[in-house]
Amino acid sequence: MIDLRTLNVFMAVSGCGSFTLAAERLGRTQSAVSQAIRQLEEDLGVVLIDRVPRPMALTPSGSILREHAHRLIQDAETLAATVRDCGRAKVREMRIGFVDSFGAAVGPALMKVLLDHAAGLTVWSGLTSNLTDAFLQRKVDMIIANDALDDMDGLDRYELMTESYLLLAPAAIAIDGTEASLAMLARDHPMIRYRTQSFLGGQIERQLHRRNAHPTRRVSVDTSDSLIAMVAAGIGWTCTTPLCLLQGRSYLSKINVVPFPAPRFFRRLILVSRSGEFTDLPRRLAGIASHILETEVLPELGHLAPWLGDAIAINAWPGSGVPDRC
Repeated sequence: MIDLRTLNVFMAVSGCGSFTLAAERLGRTQSAVSQAIRQLEEDLGVVLIDRVPRPMALTPSGSILREHAHRLIQDAETLAATVRDCGRAKVREMRIGFVDSFGAAVGPALMKVLLDHAAGLTVWSGLTSNLTDAFLQRKVDMIIANDALDDMDGLDRYELMTESYLLLAPAAIAIDGTEASLAMLARDHPMIRYRTQSFLGGQIERQLHRRNAHPTRRVSVDTSDSLIAMVAAGIGWTCTTPLCLLQGRSYLSKINVVPFPAPRFFRRLILVSRSGEFTDLPRRLAGIASHILETEVLPELGHLAPWLGDAIAINAWPGSGVPDRC
């Protein structure tokens, strides 16, 4: 008999094309994953995965199983969610992860809503890479991060917003958001940057490379508040986003902030959940989060600088129980 846990292992291997990558994604050993697939093949009496090519490929039997397994897993998750909703008004526990900047700006207001739906609530906060790992290992139920996990099946995705990057320099350094300003900063002043292992750090490094801007000196940090504090202290310049800027709002009198030179580039924030696991709750949370961004975060950015509101585009989610944007 085929069980859902083994089907989940098979779906991970077929999606990754590698036992090693699937094991990392599932938080299991490679030998355990290999054994599960061998046992599945023995139970069915067919070879499911051609192990010769790299990446590995599904056999015709494997392709048929993948098609039906995806539906079975979704149906099982939907059934579990339906039974849960019928059995009690609140789920027993909900685990959610936020990137730091979203957690600081929207997290407290969203927590009040989540407590209406869950008897217990666990919140993770950190870098996108850490949050996606926790989600793939089922340590959290949903995440709001920069990575939509587009290469994975069986997920629901709700894009909350996009925001364009900003250029920050100490108040004593005049900048105007042009390529000339960027070139001057890279040439004459140290760059305070996010670690390249972070999503923001990697995205910014790729843009600087495309613009042929190569800072001669660099200081790497983990958090936006440290980054902005160092710019305010006159140590160097940086690149960040409006939501991250709010984490260092107390330093803004000592900083010049301008849009990043055109062409602009953007960061996305997406709510990701497993399809059917919490019925329509993720969609409602996406609508509530977008509403908080619209009604609380945008006005706060507008107080800092009127043009900052134009650097963010927020998506409404009709049918989520929150009024649509006008």
